[in-house]
Formats: sequence, structure tokens, C-alpha cells
Amino acid sequence: MLSKHLTNVIQNLEKKKFREKYNLYKVEGDKLVQELLLSDMKIDSLIARPSWIESNQQHVKKYNTIEVNEIEMGRISNFKSLPEVIALAEIPVKTYNPEEIKDSLSVVLNGIQDPGNIGTILRVCDWFGIRNIFCDHDCANIFNPKSVQASMGAIFRVNVFYLDLVSFIPQFANPDFPCYGTFLEGENIYRMHLPNKGFIVMGNEGNGISAGIEQLVNHKITIPSFAHSLYSTESLNVGVATGIILSEFKRIEYK
Repeated sequence: MLSKHLTNVIQNLEKKKFREKYNLYKVEGDKLVQELLLSDMKIDSLIARPSWIESNQQHVKKYNTIEVNEIEMGRISNFKSLPEVIALAEIPVKTYNPEEIKDSLSVVLNGIQDPGNIGTILRVCDWFGIRNIFCDHDCANIFNPKSVQASMGAIFRVNVFYLDLVSFIPQFANPDFPCYGTFLEGENIYRMHLPNKGFIVMGNEGNGISAGIEQLVNHKITIPSFAHSLYSTESLNVGVATGIILSEFKRIEYK
């Protein structure tokens, strides 16, 4: 049975301050929970319906598992169609390896506000083998339930760090480690020779890259529009744009 206290805790995990207070975040649905169980993330507890418990005895025996009925699950779930299981996972403490960063591509996020976009970018980075994402403190939190869901499990595999980008980016500045940024007036990405290491900065959904970060970018790039009308889509979704850009950077591995 789900206690009133734990019900309140789970409901409050929608807010960042409570995720930080309890050092927990919520993972909903069998698919995501199964990916969590395969990861090295620490799991606090599983809240599950009887059918899931019956089919997953190997996990039930390993983790603190609370059986709930449909009404109880409805109180803690964001899904319209109630999930079979919800997991509470501990927010990990991670550190980055500067030597790994110097020898790889990393994505840098400047003021990305939408939790869904953050999750989508995580998913895209996972697909293209990007191990590290660096965010400023204006970005949405990756442990927001919408971010977790949109990441489709990538949150368990891609490292995300929140820090002061203005002081972080210059630490790696050298001719062999470029910093790329997306701008409408940038160079056409399809005409560029792109490296296999460096930073790729993606800016805020409405305002783009901030002036302070722009000064640290030494290569401005853009995805050209092929639209036939002057009144076409004004810009690409930042998650979509990240996918296109990473595809071009990774193309070098096939040449």
C-alpha cells in the first residue's frame, strides 16, 4: 500500500526544489523502467501494479517494491493511460574527465527552456554517440518528468552537467579544439569540413545563443533552408537542428 507521505513525495517530484530535497526523480512506464534497471543508476524503489510484480520477480526481489492498485497509481502518474510501474531513482553525482572532453565532441546547451527539447536532445546525442552535454543554469532540468520521458532512456546513458559556460568553455580553447555555434548568419554546414572533436553550442529556442557565449564561439554555422516559399517555417526546433548538425559532424567517420 502506498502511504500518504510517499504519495505526496512522488507528486512533489514534479518540481525541481523537491527533486533536490529528496535527491530523487521519477521514471514512468515499463519501457523506461526496464532501461533504468539495465543502467548503473541507483534505484530507491519501484511502485508497481500486481501484474507487473508477477512478471518481474527478479527485480521485485532486488529492490524495495510497493504494490499499488489503479486508484493509487492514478494519484502519482502523469500518464493518461496508467503505467504498470513507476520507479524512483536517485539523482546521480557525476564528474567529467577533461582528457575525455579534449578528445571528443560535446554538445553545449545555452538557455534551452523546454524540458521536452532537453529530453529530445539527450535522445539525439545518445544516437550519435555523444557522451557529454554541458548546460548552463538557465536550461530546463533533465530530471523534469517531461525531460525523462522525452529522452527515451538516453538520460541513463548520456552525462549531463550544469555549470557556468562562460568560465567552462575557455578552459578548452585551443586551435585544435574548436567551438561551433548555431546562428542564422552562420556558414552553411553542408559546405564545411567538420572535425571529430570540439564543442557544438545550441542556443535558446527563441533568442538563440546569448551574447556572452557568442564571444566564445569561433565557428558560426547554420542549416540552410530549402523551402520554396518566402513564408516558410521561420526556424527548426532545437532538437531537430541538433540531430541534423550531429549527423553532419559524424559523417566524417564514414569518409
